[in-house]
Amino acid sequence: MSLGYSPCPNDTFSFYALTHGKVPSGTVSFRETLNDVEALNRMAMRGTLDITKVSYHA
Repeated sequence: MSLGYSPCPNDTFSFYALTHGKVPSGTVSFRETLNDVEALNRMAMRGTLDITKVSYHA
């Protein structure tokens, strides 16, 4: 599955275990895409990635 998140330290920390096989995921594997939040938001709107972090203004 494609997984997008930003390269900021809190995101890389949050997704490290999942993307490096530290969390059992059966046969599911992840392809990382690191990008800034604006690009990730655009990718989310287009449905480019299976899973992505998004950011929004409240």
